[in-house]
Amino acid sequence: RRLMIVPGWEEYTPTPEQVVIRMDPGLAFGTGTHETTRLCGELLEKHVHPGDRLLDVGTGSGILAICGLKLGAQQAFACDIDPIAVRVAQENAACNGVADKIDCEVSDLLAGVKPTAGGYTVCTANIVADIIIRLAPDIGVFLAPHAVLIASGIIDTRQDEVCRALQANGFSVEEILTDGGWCALCCKKAEPAQ
Repeated sequence: RRLMIVPGWEEYTPTPEQVVIRMDPGLAFGTGTHETTRLCGELLEKHVHPGDRLLDVGTGSGILAICGLKLGAQQAFACDIDPIAVRVAQENAACNGVADKIDCEVSDLLAGVKPTAGGYTVCTANIVADIIIRLAPDIGVFLAPHAVLIASGIIDTRQDEVCRALQANGFSVEEILTDGGWCALCCKKAEPAQ
């Protein structure tokens, strides 16, 4: 609704309420045109608040981490298994004036990444159903209580399977958005047991 993804070489004059993200995806996934990226952007607009700490797993071009920062998150950690994607994400962060707020690293599903004190308050994982299911048992340790997890890259026929995996690992599915046979899930991390 507010995010406007603009190719780096295009001239564009935004309206006052629009948040412009300039992107050059290079060889990485994430131009803003895919249904899952748009769905994640819509959920980020609803759930990112000033001061949030954002985790972006499988960052690709860095688009979702950059969107979160431009919407008010104070810092982001973005990782991808592909070193080229990490380089492109760093370049796109610099182009959007948020390079000082983002740490981009090569990592296979957070392998070797240490959880931060307090945890991340928002997490995006726009990958594929099988990878989200694999990530489900481990992602919770990186997140703050009541954190929002936005998961996408999910073909609608796999939606129920991904929901069950996340629910089995301490997440409640709060909202499901769909577009063109794809879905995005907005989940909340359950409260820790007293």
